[in-house]
Parts: sequence; C-alpha cells; structure tokens
Amino acid sequence: MSRIAVVGAGPAGCVATQRLVTAGHSVVLFEQGVGLDGCAAARSSASFSDALRETQLLDHSSFVTDAGDHALPYLRGRGVGGSSAVNAMAQTWGCPDDYNQWERAYGCTGWGWSSVRQEFQNLHMGSSRAVEAGRFSRAVVEAALRMGASEVQHGAGCGDGAGTVALSLVDGKRLDTFSAFVLPLLRDANTAALLEVRTECSVEAVLMEGGVAKGLVLGDGSEEQFDAVVMCAGAVWTPLLLLRSGLFGPAIGRNLQDHPSLSIIVQMAQSVEETIPEVTSLVIASSAMGESNIHLLPVNATSNGNGMQFAQLVAAVTQVSSRGSVKEVDQKAELSLRSLTTDADAEAMRAAIILASDVLAPLKESGLVVECYVDNAGTRLHELLAHDQASMARFVQRQLGAYSHVSGTCAMGASESDHAAVSTSGAVFNTQRLWVADASVFPDIPRGATQLPTMMVASRIARGVAQQLS
Repeated sequence: MSRIAVVGAGPAGCVATQRLVTAGHSVVLFEQGVGLDGCAAARSSASFSDALRETQLLDHSSFVTDAGDHALPYLRGRGVGGSSAVNAMAQTWGCPDDYNQWERAYGCTGWGWSSVRQEFQNLHMGSSRAVEAGRFSRAVVEAALRMGASEVQHGAGCGDGAGTVALSLVDGKRLDTFSAFVLPLLRDANTAALLEVRTECSVEAVLMEGGVAKGLVLGDGSEEQFDAVVMCAGAVWTPLLLLRSGLFGPAIGRNLQDHPSLSIIVQMAQSVEETIPEVTSLVIASSAMGESNIHLLPVNATSNGNGMQFAQLVAAVTQVSSRGSVKEVDQKAELSLRSLTTDADAEAMRAAIILASDVLAPLKESGLVVECYVDNAGTRLHELLAHDQASMARFVQRQLGAYSHVSGTCAMGASESDHAAVSTSGAVFNTQRLWVADASVFPDIPRGATQLPTMMVASRIARGVAQQLS
C-alpha cells in the first residue's frame, strides 16, 4: 500500500481519490478551499446563480489578460467539489472523434473513443433532466426546431439538434463530485481508514529530489513525505505548481484551450417567476468550419430586482484551434486565452452569433423578448452583426467567455515536445512518481462541457497509478 497525495478536490481530484482508495492505497486529499459545510445551501441548490453568489466557492486568483488595458477575472470553483459545486451542471461527453483525434493526431495511444467510452460509462455520475425546461429555454428550442433542427436529448451523444440536456441533478438538487465520490468513502469504515481530507490547506509546490516526487511543500512552509503525488489542481494551477516545483518542460503552461463564447443578454417582456434550473436545454449545430462545433445555451431568466427580467443565450464555439498560455505573476494566475486568433475559430464564432440572432428573431417578433444586448454597455446584437468578421472577433475577445472550460496546459503525448508535458499515462516527463490527472492533459479540447471528460481522464489515469504502485 502506497501513501499518495492528491492535490485538488474538484471533479478530477474526487474521482482520482475514489479510484486510488478503492484500489487499497492510502490517500491524503488536499484542497485550498472550504469543506462540504461551506455554503451548504448554495451547494445543494439547483441554481448555479445561487452558487456563484457565494464567494467562498469561487477561485478569485485567476485573470484573463487578453482584454486590452485591463484584466478580467476568470472564475473557477473553489472548495471540495470544485467547479461541480458552482457550474451549470450540464453533463456532456464530447464527440467520439474528439478522442479518436487524441490518438490519431497526438499519439495518445489508448485514448480513442472505443477505450474512453467505457470509462465514461463507469463514472456513474447521477444525472437527470429538469422536469420543466423553462419559458426561455423552451422558446429557444422551439425556434431551432422550426428552423429545421432535429429534436434530441443531449448527453452522451454529440450530434446536431435541439432539446434538453443531462444535468448533475438528484431529486432536483445539485450533485457535486465530492458528495458523489468522496463522501461515500468517508462514511464507510473500511475506506475511511485509508482517506484523509484536508480543506483550507494550500500546496506551495511538489517536493522534488533528483527528478523523483517525494512529497509536498505546504503553504505554511512545512514539508510532508509521500510515495507519489497526483496533481488535480486544474488546468490553471496544476501547471503553475509544477513550474514552482522547478519543472520547466516546454509544454507546461502552454497549449491552453477554451471554448470561446459570447453571452447575449436577453430582456424579457414579462417577469415570470420559475423555480427551475437556469440551464435545462442546449442547441448543437454545425458550421462550415466543422461538425457539431457550435453551442447555443439558453439560460433561463432571473430578475434584476427592479421588476425587469433577463435571460441569456450563450453562443459558443466548441471545436477550436487557437491556443494560449498561463503564467504566475505575484501569486496570481494570468491567462492569455488568445481565443479566435485563427481564421477558422473567428469564422465559426461569427456563424454562432448569426445563428443565435436567427433563433432569437422570432422570439422578438412574438413579443416574448424586448431586446438583445451583447455587453453591459448596451450594445445591441444587431449592431454587432453589422461589423465584419475581424471586428466581431476583437469584440468577443474583450468579453469574458461564459463557458470557462480551460484545458490543455500539461497536454498528453507520446514523448516530450512543445505540445506534450505528460505521457499517455499522465506521468510528467523526466520525473518519477508524479502524475497529472485533470483537464490539463487534454491534447485537444472536446466538443462539450468539460466536467465529465475531466472526470473520465482522472479515472483512467488514477487506475493506472493504482496499478503501477501496487
């Protein structure tokens, strides 16, 4: 039995911990944020706006520097459960060819669809669909169907269409990954003896000796010995902690990808109170640049306190070629997303915005929607559409994306290169007993919400770690 440190208690760390403990290893799970009791009401709510109002559940240490002369916050989940405690709960797998591309283009043998499909199925993450779609979501789906979209239920599949999306809901309440994967271990006497969870405990770096991970340096300056370290701090902080540890592989912190998106703010004609999740539905479409590479995500209306009600329609590109980077400056993470810096991505984003406008047009004509805005300054959607592709791309680059699916900063590959920082087993090149098992390792971002793909990756890598250390 090995004693293993898992750094980060988000979706990746929770799954990795469960796989390692059930394989008979002793695990200490480190989390800088709060424990399960922190903001418990917001965590159990089906509303992600409730969760986002609880600042204890958000990581405020990351900023996007692509916004011109100022930095914009890039919010992520903080505390046990990570982003699964604050996100919109959409549960999608991505497209089969996303994973075949990992194998085909990046040399990630064993990561093709035929291999990862079973891992997705093994996650057993409880999911259901909202009983009521919501007035705005229902209207968006109906408009897409009238335009010729097929009616589908989104989840494991990836094809074009409009319909409800699988959510991490159990009995109408959010199911975060800590509750799903770690709590059962703590409640079972046999596995509880193998697991220690340390919350509000920061990790400064990995303790390295001669290329071997010997343990961790903690935020208070103390050192603790472990037989192995599994990094699950996410695609922002995993690479930065590796750099702090004196590991300077050419791909660490590079090859960052995200799903560029624009939130269209929709003023509703009438205020209607609904006690349903904000996100219940999804429209997936293809553009000239790729198949199933556009998402339209309706976000049901909430009141602003002044008798007015606003919904959102998020237009996103999910198959991207632009790549950025992350670095640490004054103990803050600075992200350069470099979204829409390739012609293909910029053209796909323009197609997504045009499609969103086409879907919203009949909602305005029917009187359901008053106006559609693309920023807080009151720029209207039709004014943005009057600009050319380059101007639109620059505008979107100045807006903070709503998807927040950063990945790829310690990408997998067959050998170390400018693109690959870890092997196909998640092992950091030129080290021993050090693995990465989170969204950092994606060689290319999948076409879907990244929670389940992150959990799938963590599960496969942790199984391999458990076997190697046995």
